[in-house]
Amino acid sequence: MKRRKRKKRLLQIILIAFSFLALVVVAGLTYLEMKPVVANAVVVEAGTSSIDVSQFLLDKDRSGSFITDIDSLDLNTPGMYEVQIQVKRKIHTSNIEVVDTIEPTAEPVEITALIDEKLEASDFVQNVKDATDVTISFVTEPDLSAPGEKLVKIALEDQGNNISVIETKLLVLDVKSSIKVEAGSVLDIKPEDFVDNDNIRVDIISDLTTLDISQPTVHSIEINVDGRKLTSSIEVVDTTPPSATPVHKDTWKGDELSPIDFVSNVIDRSPYKVSFANIPDFEAIGSQEIGLIVEDFYGNKTEIRSTLTVKEDTEPPVFYGIKDQTIFEGDTVSYKKGISVKDNRDQEVTYKVDSSKVNLSKVGSYKVHYTAVDAAGNKATETATITVEPFIVTEEMLYDKVDPILKKITKEGMTQREVAYEIYKWVKGHVAYTGSSDKSDWMKEAYRGISNGLGDCFTYYAVSEAFLTHAGIDNMRVTRVGGKTQHFWNLINCGDGWYHFDTCPNKDKMATFMLTDAEVEAYTKKRGNNYYTFDKSLYPATPEK
Repeated sequence: MKRRKRKKRLLQIILIAFSFLALVVVAGLTYLEMKPVVANAVVVEAGTSSIDVSQFLLDKDRSGSFITDIDSLDLNTPGMYEVQIQVKRKIHTSNIEVVDTIEPTAEPVEITALIDEKLEASDFVQNVKDATDVTISFVTEPDLSAPGEKLVKIALEDQGNNISVIETKLLVLDVKSSIKVEAGSVLDIKPEDFVDNDNIRVDIISDLTTLDISQPTVHSIEINVDGRKLTSSIEVVDTTPPSATPVHKDTWKGDELSPIDFVSNVIDRSPYKVSFANIPDFEAIGSQEIGLIVEDFYGNKTEIRSTLTVKEDTEPPVFYGIKDQTIFEGDTVSYKKGISVKDNRDQEVTYKVDSSKVNLSKVGSYKVHYTAVDAAGNKATETATITVEPFIVTEEMLYDKVDPILKKITKEGMTQREVAYEIYKWVKGHVAYTGSSDKSDWMKEAYRGISNGLGDCFTYYAVSEAFLTHAGIDNMRVTRVGGKTQHFWNLINCGDGWYHFDTCPNKDKMATFMLTDAEVEAYTKKRGNNYYTFDKSLYPATPEK
């Protein structure tokens, strides 16, 4: 029994030992797994041309490769750049820290300048070298207003805040770097104009006669100062303010004017603008003084005074051409023909015509009212009288209308049938269907139809009868029987029997010249509505075709 217990205890000890060993192995593997493989960052100087992956590996016995394209990184600019590196099958992240610790270098340049010449700090150095961009500035800006030799210090600062100071010399000659002349003047510059010291000899090398000084500009010229060839300039300036003539303006209340409206004859050598010194009140009736500023491109100003008079519009528009008219019943009237309206203020004034009480088809006197209102609300009204008189057409009046047309569309030697066809074509081409006519007198309606070219089937019938009768062609009126509306057409006889003759248009666009009874009956069946239904007992029968 004791031996069994000892044996059991021994097994437990062995199991504990193996468990401990396994923990040690796992802990070791975990340590190896978690142990850093690459450096957190690698520091390089700005401008470094190449970087090797081995610089990032903590275990130099290992090998790896960049996942990041190193060539795409700007290694000339200080900063932190993340990179990825593959070691075996695992990808690790590190950083490249680009630093700039080296001061920029440059060669000093000694300069000879003229008084008040414009110089930049970069003019005093050359061959500036650094891995990063360099800012060049004066430590203390030299005084170019006084002649003499001066020590100049130039500061070079790169992106890593490294600063180097370059010393050089500046000789300021007692010679002017620029001479100003007024634009448009006569150029009269002499060598002595460049110096105030008679001990300095100046010669002008450039040909000044070629310079254009009509407009502001800067001309660079060459001069010789005690044997030194230097560059000076002639600055053409505009210091003369514009001149202008004030214009006194009238306007209507509420109509605003621009500043340019108040000036004329503006003279200046450069572009200019005009503005109000005080904003006018375009609502205030009466006169007020206006201040105007004329300013050219170079800031030269002239102030002038003008006057604004604001008027109130109280006058209504005025009609022209309105007059009473006398017409015959059935005539038409153009109510706006020859009518115009003018206003003292508005360029265009529209007007309205009220002719609602006029009946051109009934004898009597009627009033037509004209109304116009301008922008200020002033209203004008005028009235005209339209007198409609009875219209009586005589046979002579009618044929005076027919005769010249008939002579134009026919010629000697035509058969009656040919003449009838020309009449048929003329009526169809010169009368438009409107659906209304005066059926009380066929001669009056024929006269109106020829004159106005408007009407209904009765008009087409009446015009046709007038032409046919005057041409000597037998004809008679045919009237529809039944149907929802009336219809009228002609029967004609050209010497070969009676035929239906209808110049009124139909929706089927069927030719209706010289139709037989059978043809009009067939069309009536097709069209319906008793289109050509008539009392055959009242009319001669047509030939059979």
